[in-house]
Amino acid sequence: MAKILIIDDEARLRETICELLSYAGYDILDAQDGMEGLEKVKQFKPDLILCDIMMPILDGYGFMEKHNITDYSNIPVIFLTARIELKDQEKGNALGIKGYLKKPFIFKELKNIIESQLLLANTSK
Repeated sequence: MAKILIIDDEARLRETICELLSYAGYDILDAQDGMEGLEKVKQFKPDLILCDIMMPILDGYGFMEKHNITDYSNIPVIFLTARIELKDQEKGNALGIKGYLKKPFIFKELKNIIESQLLLANTSK
């Protein structure tokens, strides 16, 4: 069972995503901001991270900057965000983001991007 960490400050959205992905068979953990997310990555060692960009304390870009210099930098990160302008994508790509999913999204889109990233991660091992 793949482990997924969800980092998002919107509690209702985070809880909904956690519930849906748990029901789909994933092992889920969540964090409400990038700082908490970094700690959960160390504890949980997920296979994939879903991360919002706009969050208090440490945003998604700051999370990626710190994540990239950890022992867990190989764990792929997908941004779930309302910020999908070209400049945001370029900044995320420069930080090593593996994908974007624009909020609001439908669960099937989320499931598809998760499955494709997990497949890519498993074939590169």
